[in-house]
Amino acid sequence: MKRKQIVVLGLVLVIISVGILQYNYNTSGQASKEYGDDLDLVQGTGLEDIPGAAVYVDNTEGDLLDDVLAQQETSGFFAEARINRNKERSKQKDELKSLAMDVDGDSVSASTTNDTSLDAQTQLLNLIRRSELESTIETLIKQRGFEDALAYMSETDSIDVMVKAPSLTEQEVAQITDIVTRHADVSMDKITVKSVN
Repeated sequence: MKRKQIVVLGLVLVIISVGILQYNYNTSGQASKEYGDDLDLVQGTGLEDIPGAAVYVDNTEGDLLDDVLAQQETSGFFAEARINRNKERSKQKDELKSLAMDVDGDSVSASTTNDTSLDAQTQLLNLIRRSELESTIETLIKQRGFEDALAYMSETDSIDVMVKAPSLTEQEVAQITDIVTRHADVSMDKITVKSVN
């Protein structure tokens, strides 16, 4: 009985601690420091300063509108390219899975079917490995401060990396290349880095 009471008491203390931390974060956290309370918003802080707030854009400001549209097109480019890559990979995975599971010996000898199945399994594992590496590389590049990144690793282990940036310095290219070489274990001559604005 005492053991259950200790466990329950421990859980209650954890819940209280989380509540206190949540309260302290909300009253002294980043959002509170940036925007103050709602009264400050009403008294003059512009809505354009709040991330995610809808802001009216006047059509007479063509440069700003063009910049916003260009940014959406670029973001759309990365999203669309990522979706297309994932669709293609999903299709390849399905085909390889069906080959790996296919053990129909009507017109093909058992050893040939077995070899085909093993080859399909190896290709499937390589495809999964490439997909995971691409995702890891993209995440690590974004952690370096880039808005978006897209990596594509071919079957020959050549890697194309596109980074959302107007241009890249030699130091930024070196950082991206370092990420790719460390995680994908490929030589530098197999890596291509491009900026997309």
